Amino acid sequence: MASGFEYSKGSVAVDDAVGGNVRNTCVPCGRDQKTTTASLMCTACDERLCHDCSKHHKKYALGKHVFVDINNSDCVKTQVDIKGYDRCKDHSRVLVYVCQDHNKALCCDECLFASHRKCDRVEKIIQSTSSNGQQSALNDTEVRRIVAEAERLAIASEKKVKENEKLANELCAEIDNKKKCVMAMFDEAKTQIRRELSAGNASDKERLDKSRDIANSIKSDLEGFGAVFKQVKDHGNDNEKRIINAVSEIILTHSHIKLNEMKQTDYAISRSLEWDPQVISLFNMNSLKVALKVTRLPDPSQGVQASGRVVDTRSLVLKQEKMTVLKKEKGDTEYIWVTGLTFLPDGRIAAIDQGNNKCVILDAGLQRSGPPYWFKEKPRDVTCYGNTNLAVTLEYDMFFIYTVLYKIGRVKHLHISKRLQI
Repeated sequence: MASGFEYSKGSVAVDDAVGGNVRNTCVPCGRDQKTTTASLMCTACDERLCHDCSKHHKKYALGKHVFVDINNSDCVKTQVDIKGYDRCKDHSRVLVYVCQDHNKALCCDECLFASHRKCDRVEKIIQSTSSNGQQSALNDTEVRRIVAEAERLAIASEKKVKENEKLANELCAEIDNKKKCVMAMFDEAKTQIRRELSAGNASDKERLDKSRDIANSIKSDLEGFGAVFKQVKDHGNDNEKRIINAVSEIILTHSHIKLNEMKQTDYAISRSLEWDPQVISLFNMNSLKVALKVTRLPDPSQGVQASGRVVDTRSLVLKQEKMTVLKKEKGDTEYIWVTGLTFLPDGRIAAIDQGNNKCVILDAGLQRSGPPYWFKEKPRDVTCYGNTNLAVTLEYDMFFIYTVLYKIGRVKHLHISKRLQI
């Protein structure tokens, strides 16, 4: 279905389409697939002719022929090539009707039967007020302005594409930077652990080397003394035996003391890594949870500005409806004055009635849900935070209120949680 006039910069030149300066061509030359500018017009045959074809036309065509200059005569009709704009894009049939209910959509007979049978404001194009005795909606200034706006939007779109590519590279670079930071922290931790391991191993080596030297010393002393002790025992006199026995007791006592000291320092050390709980939680993840947050920024160009009017491309139908949010009830002494509204996550509405100093909870059907909360001062506004928490501003104070719910979702009561002086 054709939806109206669409301007394409590549299809028709602006000067030709708007100003009517379409070049008149010779009709006979056109039959021979030639494009020749016509200079004469035969008023009897209503045919455009070039200078050469005019000679043959008068000679071979029957009747009385009158030639006039095609550029100076008022009786000559300008030859216009409408470039298929009079045809329906879906059915290739001539556009006959205009539907006011569908944003002045142009349609052919098939479009009318298929899509506009239930429309109330369907007129023939020749009978519509927009094309009968009225100034044309299309003018050169407007077209040029729309073309300039389209070019600006095309340039802006191309710029946004490049910005998106740049942003993609920046986001990937950000992930790489985070990765580098994490790897740097691991490298730093590895360096620290290696430093501590080196210090611990050096301390253990010093302790174990000392124990080894003492053990070798005891072994060497006892082996040397054992040979002397055996020789004295076998061949010595009684005095030598008594002396060597006393010496052996002293040597054995010192050896036992050194062995006991060595046993106290002879222990094994087990070393392991103790990870931070946050790092452990990272290890337990099956994948790195990084989500792409998409925020749609407001577009300043909601329509195309042309000739003082805004052409809305969305074809919205707005319906205005007035509803009474709060009704006067028992206990109200003043007129209802709603100064604040906020929506709770479950669809309920919290409303501030400044006229009667109260906060009321309404359900989705705008019916009061539970008893209100009464203030001693004039409340001003309310906002929702968390799940069911409310913050109410007064002249100098701020009240934090939370709601208690039944299982069916109605408010049991409103309870003041905290008062903050501001």
